[in-house]
Amino acid sequence: MRLPKNERIIPYFRFLEKSQWWTPLELEKLQQQRLQVLLVHAYENVPYYHKLFDMLKLKPQDIKNSMDLLQIPILTKEIIKKNFIDLTAQNYPKNTLTPSATSGSTGEPMTFLINRQWRANNMAAAYREWEWTGYQIGDRIAYLWSSPHDLSQQAKFKTKLNNLLQKTIYLDALNITEKRLEEYIKILCDFKPKIINAYASAIYLIALYMKKKNISYIRPKAILTSCETLFYNQRKLIEDVFGCKVFDYYSGRDTTFHAGECPEHTGYHMAVENAVIEFIKNNEHVSQGEFGKIVLTDLSNYAMPLIRYEIGDLGKPSDEQCPCGRGLPLMKEISGRIRDIIITKDGKYVPGVFFSMLFYDSKGETKGIKQYQFIQKTKDYAILKIVKGEDFSESNLEMIIEKIREQCTDMVIETDFVDIIPPTSSGKYRTTLSEVNIDI
Repeated sequence: MRLPKNERIIPYFRFLEKSQWWTPLELEKLQQQRLQVLLVHAYENVPYYHKLFDMLKLKPQDIKNSMDLLQIPILTKEIIKKNFIDLTAQNYPKNTLTPSATSGSTGEPMTFLINRQWRANNMAAAYREWEWTGYQIGDRIAYLWSSPHDLSQQAKFKTKLNNLLQKTIYLDALNITEKRLEEYIKILCDFKPKIINAYASAIYLIALYMKKKNISYIRPKAILTSCETLFYNQRKLIEDVFGCKVFDYYSGRDTTFHAGECPEHTGYHMAVENAVIEFIKNNEHVSQGEFGKIVLTDLSNYAMPLIRYEIGDLGKPSDEQCPCGRGLPLMKEISGRIRDIIITKDGKYVPGVFFSMLFYDSKGETKGIKQYQFIQKTKDYAILKIVKGEDFSESNLEMIIEKIREQCTDMVIETDFVDIIPPTSSGKYRTTLSEVNIDI
């Protein structure tokens, strides 16, 4: 059966190929039009929003842009869980809706509903993003991935057939061992992917192994990294070992919003055709170049509209114009999960990248430390977990701790030597983790 046009990927992908070259004003107009249609739908068909708008004495027509959206309260994962039924659109037959879920990397996975149109828009935005690396639909692509849902599907006949037709392979990025690294090198060598799409930490581990074994015969055209913060030192080592550029991108399982690097690498072009993006601090939009909570209104999910949804990440908007000529606005920097940021007694925020710069040298290699994890328990107490490497040095570690103390004033840091620091259930490695609530 042929899918309706709005449920097919290719037509929307072709549209996105054109719209990326529109002017910022043209893109903003399109975004506002799609926002208005979504708000009317939500008010008329979604009980949660009908009640909320009536309580706020608002009509969909009152919300015309991102500034007007500030009148609507932020939607959190907790609110979604408590109001799951009321957030579901009543005009969609249940058999057309599919449950999906977040990875749960920072806690319990959150379930939400999507339809085929959402899937089509999501993949179209991804394909456009990947196209910037040189990828074309049909090229060989290898995933180094740990999404429990994706990996659980790999044994199914239908998935195997789709992977064969789409020239795709999936490698499990969870619980990587040296034996598994050997297997992955052989698989990648035989498969010869044009693109490798990977968790940042997983492809970094492979790059370290390849450098150690002096392996230089796996040569993709580009490497895509996502799902975790990609640190500068990791990027440099990966590019040196694989002999190609790394393109970092941002996406989530719960929205169709994508943001990725073009060949200019000046920041992350945001797919504003699919979402309204806000950067919030103290319930106001931040200035350009200032970090704020990323709050999204997904313009594609009519099955369960997520309006002003707080995804738990921090980003920094930019008003720079990319030399590539695309009209898509830029996000200058992604700081990662809010819980990845350490907060000191004097109210200073210390991002995860600070720790990465301490533990890795300019070539992207660890300084005698195989793994680390900084866990903040309170504003004045933290545990530093360390897995020793071959060239481990007590004096080097003490020097690192002193530099941490310079940033984290009056913080007691307890060192805990362990054999391994496992990834989260979603396969992501958390190098910093704060158990202190940050009000931002």
